[in-house]
Amino acid sequence: MKRHDVHYYIYVLGLITLVVSLPLSHFLMGLSVFVLFLNWVAEWDWKEKWKRICSQKVGFVFAALYLFLLMGLLRTDNWHAAGHELLAQLPLIFLPVLLTTSRPLSPKATRIFLHSFIISTLFCCLTSWIYWLVKDVTEMREISLFVDHIRFSLCVVLSFILSAAYMISSDSAGTQRSVYALLALMFFVYVLFSHTMTGIVSILVLIFCYALWQLIVAPGKKKWMSAVVLLLMLLLGTYLVIISVQFFTDKDRVVTTTETAAGNLYTFDKNTPVENGHRIGYYVCHDELQKAWALRSDSALTEHRENVLIRYLNSKGLHKDYEALMSLEHKDIRNIERGISNYLYPRNLDFRSTLYPTYFSISLYKCCNYIENSSLLERLELWKTSWKIFCQHPLLGVGLGDQKDRIDAQLDVDGSSIAHKKQRGCHNQFLTFGLMSGIVMILYFIFMIVYPFVRMRKQVSYVYVGFVMLMLMSMVVEDTLEAQTGRVMFSLMMPLLLLFWPSNEKPIEG
Repeated sequence: MKRHDVHYYIYVLGLITLVVSLPLSHFLMGLSVFVLFLNWVAEWDWKEKWKRICSQKVGFVFAALYLFLLMGLLRTDNWHAAGHELLAQLPLIFLPVLLTTSRPLSPKATRIFLHSFIISTLFCCLTSWIYWLVKDVTEMREISLFVDHIRFSLCVVLSFILSAAYMISSDSAGTQRSVYALLALMFFVYVLFSHTMTGIVSILVLIFCYALWQLIVAPGKKKWMSAVVLLLMLLLGTYLVIISVQFFTDKDRVVTTTETAAGNLYTFDKNTPVENGHRIGYYVCHDELQKAWALRSDSALTEHRENVLIRYLNSKGLHKDYEALMSLEHKDIRNIERGISNYLYPRNLDFRSTLYPTYFSISLYKCCNYIENSSLLERLELWKTSWKIFCQHPLLGVGLGDQKDRIDAQLDVDGSSIAHKKQRGCHNQFLTFGLMSGIVMILYFIFMIVYPFVRMRKQVSYVYVGFVMLMLMSMVVEDTLEAQTGRVMFSLMMPLLLLFWPSNEKPIEG
């Protein structure tokens, strides 16, 4: 076997290991990148590598994003954090260069590569389901066992895109098509089941956009399928509007009684939020709750647990008294003991269990101006603070590695209620770019995204478009490239799906 063939097989095996590790292992991810780098250097043949990357200028375009990080060194004061950032972001420059300077992947190798990713993600999903079944899970993010739940949701949505793409491709038929359809359905269900808002919004937007595109370009006989999907999306939107109105509508504006069935007086606290259509502080009799709880549970009714109990009864539209508590089923008492404050929350495939925690935080903010423990409201606070800092330093930002320190300092100056939560960052990749290296890096990132659609139109597939949309949507609400899984997925899949998606026999510069 020739030396170049040995290096090629190591390259392919390294890529397979890397893609398998994306949803599975940070350690294996780092080890795979290191082995790929050693093999790339040992392969030598720099003249051929230079010719390949010159013929595939997109490798330069993608890799150059890393160089704009260096601009952040002009303003940095935290050199330790800057050095850590430069080291962590090395995949941004290495993986695009690796894919465009190595021997082109064959369609068969690409297929194996992508299927390995799908199987790895499926394994993680099944493991999460098993964990949920055998463990007493109160926070759904706990079921993401290997990488953080938001980045894992990106892996699941990408696996859905790939499975759906293989399902509708012309060379898939019969049993094969059914298997891909089942995989796509499983990934879709998992996204809903996991309650990860980023994944849910992304997958619904992608389905809607693809169905709308097919309705426009598909032959007449196939348009009906897209029309059905769009109709279902419309019905879903109507349902979401209805359950949203039901949550915020205050049904307790008129007090119907002031006494319990036993003749005890209710208390009415107007300074409490509305949840599931009822005001939490209305129709409360603490003495009767204490008496009834002692009969229903062996655990003490602490102040925290009593608050959970009151919210739980409120979520079911019940008064907070003896009769209401005694009417609860055993599973309801168990939920309260576990700290579950709304009877809908354990219903994993119910959209209300996903949306209502966020709605409650909004209702709490409207009532009490409270934003802590709400990921949405805390993000809004971080975005507002980050934007304020960026407007003060638009050209060069505040320096690479300094952005988190500056956000913490600004939150302290503004007297924010989340100022004690340090090193949170922007939770928006575009603002992070702006704070690290200024407006120039944001503009270059936009250029990098647009470039393939202008210069390489023949190689842009709907799979690549879907992946780009997924990444951009995640970057609006997360620092996607700040986590290892996010940066490796971005820097690996961008050139791979553009250059070697199976429909492209040979990568060509458009």
